[in-house]
Amino acid sequence: MVDHSASEQAREAVLEAIISAAAKVGNSPAGVRDLAEAYALLERNLVPNAGVVKNKT
Repeated sequence: MVDHSASEQAREAVLEAIISAAAKVGNSPAGVRDLAEAYALLERNLVPNAGVVKNKT
């Protein structure tokens, strides 16, 4: 069984890391996308192929 307080502390630590990294990323599209993906993974709502363009030919 997962200790909810430990998992909540880990979630908060990752969220703090994302917030502190956001100041360093600035307006870099790739950096912003990476932070958004990290946050989505943290919240468990990332679509696996989001943003992937597939060749239709």
